[in-house]
Amino acid sequence: MCVAKEIKQEVTSPYTPQHNGIAERRNRTLHDMARCMLKGEGLPNSFWGEAITTTTYILNRCPTKKLEAVVPETIWSGLKPIVSHLKIFGSLFYRPIPDEKRKKLEDKSESLILIGYHPTGAYRLFNPVNQQILISGDFVVDDNASWNWSKYVKQIHCVLEDSGQ
Repeated sequence: MCVAKEIKQEVTSPYTPQHNGIAERRNRTLHDMARCMLKGEGLPNSFWGEAITTTTYILNRCPTKKLEAVVPETIWSGLKPIVSHLKIFGSLFYRPIPDEKRKKLEDKSESLILIGYHPTGAYRLFNPVNQQILISGDFVVDDNASWNWSKYVKQIHCVLEDSGQ
């Protein structure tokens, strides 16, 4: 498959990362971007895997010096990638709750945090209240807001105190 895609495969000696110059530089870029994404939005380090996956997704849609005017995704799939759907990692999404699934005075939407992209074109969203990852394309996004983790930690602490734990 590598030959068919004109990918040059090179091998190096085991335990010599200094010989893996290009790969090591790419790993550093991935980690630096993921760190910035986590710190920039105040997300906990437990989301590092999602940040790395999202960084890879983004970098595969960006031009590189080696490929000149072509992006890696185009080389791999033969299709020009669409980037208009990209949103800020960690931004707040509000997903509507259907009338049938809520009572009259309950919230009409739930707050979710963008943690990545799904191959179907939907988004990977984290619900911090019930600690679940959802795949959804039905939402309203607020790029300027971010989840208040300190407020959430205080809410959990109050709930635990009220329950006697």
